[in-house]
Amino acid sequence: MATVKPQGWVHAALGMGSTKPSAPILNNYVFFFASAPLNYLAHLYFSAPTPLAWAGSLMGDFVKGPVPEDLPDELRQHLHLHRWLDTYTRQSPAFQNSRRRLDPVYRHARGVLVDVFYDHFLARYWEDYSVQLLGVFAQDVYRGLQSCYDQLSPALQQQLPHMIEHDWLTSYQRPDVVQRVLLRLEERVESRFPLAAGFVELARYGVFLEKDFCQFMQEVSPLIRVWKRELGIAC
Repeated sequence: MATVKPQGWVHAALGMGSTKPSAPILNNYVFFFASAPLNYLAHLYFSAPTPLAWAGSLMGDFVKGPVPEDLPDELRQHLHLHRWLDTYTRQSPAFQNSRRRLDPVYRHARGVLVDVFYDHFLARYWEDYSVQLLGVFAQDVYRGLQSCYDQLSPALQQQLPHMIEHDWLTSYQRPDVVQRVLLRLEERVESRFPLAAGFVELARYGVFLEKDFCQFMQEVSPLIRVWKRELGIAC
């Protein structure tokens, strides 16, 4: 899933002139690294191919707490799917294997690195998982999100023009984009964790991480299909 929304609590928790995070602040960083919205492409891939489904699949990163009852059913369903997928991913044996492969120096940020690397692999090997070209899929998603713009959360409305302008969904095929994303993430948490340096892990363990990614896709794909069938959602 591939950028991070503004995390207002990060800056509020740090405080002006702070040089060392306190225990509560560190806990906030842990929360950030456990829940940062990075795997946009994966969430969209597992979504039903409709605008409201795509909206719900992305809004899961912006809507916290109970899912509002007044949202369209399809959007609400995919908000729930997003949350389920995030929870499953953290518990997935394949994801945990990938996390353990990375240098412990990255600590809680290892989950973020794996999220970024997995979206890179999905973009890179997209044709192994979809009959639709990634570029065509991306344009369909962009148009679909624009068509239901009024249903999007304010944060996603703000982010959408940048997503389209820079073609986030296809750009993840490129390692240099992965590197820039990690640099931006590190800047967002004020260099408290060496995320940008974590890019070398992609080259160091890429072959093994790719195998983990393939295993993850094999694990989760049938579960998503069952979930969709139970709700009568098109696969």
